[in-house]
Amino acid sequence: MKTTAKIVAAALLAALPASAAEVSSTLLRTAIFVKDRPATVKFFRDVMGYEELTTNPVDEPAEAMGLPTDAKVTLTGMKSKDGAGLSIMGVESGQFSGLSRPKGIVNASGDIMLVHQVTGIAEIYTRAKAGGYEVLMAPRPSKTGKSLQMFLRDPNHVRLELYELLPEKK
Repeated sequence: MKTTAKIVAAALLAALPASAAEVSSTLLRTAIFVKDRPATVKFFRDVMGYEELTTNPVDEPAEAMGLPTDAKVTLTGMKSKDGAGLSIMGVESGQFSGLSRPKGIVNASGDIMLVHQVTGIAEIYTRAKAGGYEVLMAPRPSKTGKSLQMFLRDPNHVRLELYELLPEKK
């Protein structure tokens, strides 16, 4: 960070009250760092029904994003039909590696799982299977019996939990 930017940031932080009575947070979008951006974009478009908005190179220095200095980053912005934002950050670098998962273990420390409430879970399952994507659990009733639940992974191993609410019993 340049010296001027550091001074401005420090001044802004100093202007904030030392103790705030209330804290608030709104998730604007999720960003996923992947090696194969086109494959993940295709998955979210063709299986999950997201719309591809824009694809652009990222100007930010790689090290500012915690990436190797040689990394070239391309961002594809996507949006679900209900407005959920997703940034697919394609990283090209020989030093960029995936999470290491112990053999036979589905998750590792640092993994994330994107949880989606969906409609058409059977169609999503059909699309995922037809596309050769990793389905960890086919749709089945949840423990509460209020929804169908499914688990799968995108091509870059991001785990998703999907659930579709069932009609209420009368």
